[in-house]
Amino acid sequence: MNLKVTIAFVLLACVIGVVVWINPFVGDPERNPRSPWFYQVAQEDIVKITVTNATNSVSFYKTPSRTWAFVDPPGDIPPSHTRWGGITLLLSGPGTRRDLTSFRPTIDNPEEYGLDNPETIVDVGLTANRTLQFRLGDTTTDGDFVYGQVLGFDDLFIITSNWGEVISRLAKEPPLPKWAVDRSPDIIKELNMYDGNAIQDKIRMVSFSQDLETNEWTVRDDKIDEDYVDVDMDLWEPVSRLVSGPKNITVAVASVPDRDYTSWGIDDDSFSIEVRFAGRTERGTKYTDGSLFRLGNKTKDEKFYYAKVETDTAVVPVLLLDAQWVDKFKALSAEVPYDSN
Repeated sequence: MNLKVTIAFVLLACVIGVVVWINPFVGDPERNPRSPWFYQVAQEDIVKITVTNATNSVSFYKTPSRTWAFVDPPGDIPPSHTRWGGITLLLSGPGTRRDLTSFRPTIDNPEEYGLDNPETIVDVGLTANRTLQFRLGDTTTDGDFVYGQVLGFDDLFIITSNWGEVISRLAKEPPLPKWAVDRSPDIIKELNMYDGNAIQDKIRMVSFSQDLETNEWTVRDDKIDEDYVDVDMDLWEPVSRLVSGPKNITVAVASVPDRDYTSWGIDDDSFSIEVRFAGRTERGTKYTDGSLFRLGNKTKDEKFYYAKVETDTAVVPVLLLDAQWVDKFKALSAEVPYDSN
């Protein structure tokens, strides 16, 4: 075989190899159609959220500090971080395959899907005075999905029921931070007051404790008493209904990025009041929880104390607590109301 024939065979082999590798005769792989968006907005554009479920309704708005707060109760009270984290992402619109079915029929009869009188209605306020409303109706027969509709459109969507439950729960169980929940004094287990230098470990604690079965109160000053002793009920009774915490708390500053609260007189040595109460997990397990208010200066009008709640969340606001509530318990810490009998 001469050299020309050999070169020709080599070139032919290269061409065949390239053709096999590229394979231009194979068509594009079949792709399943992407599930449609229920709706889609940018998180940054959401400025107000109202969720209505049956007879319950709750509203939130974005503050000038770009944090979120309840409309009611007033006072710029933020939603609980553990419940609120990710809500605006959810409300920007589900659009993944696991969230929506691959078909989108038209709603001819809303009653057939529970959308004539929907279980949950969500109004989303957007920038530039735009609004969006979506409705969640009946659950599908397998319980895995819920029917949905965007107001103004007749397209039917089937959304994962877990997504719907998270949104609906905002109205069923508003995500108040635990320090803002209005509790009955009957479930308060302790009211503790701390005073002293935390760094030098010279803190004095005065603790009032309630027997939840008898509702009887005892007190202990840890610098004096080994055990809890009875309180003077004549002195304790007027304040016993206030142990569940201060009322009408408002937010003075929504966010302190550097977490330096000394401008408001709040530091590690600040006088603190802790409210501890009986709690129960979603699985029914009982436990004791609490909120500790670390106090700062009084406001210029002396009607409030600046304070913050001890928490490990990223955003910790400066609060305003009623000065009369604080001063009552400060006085009981200074002069412990022991029963003289």
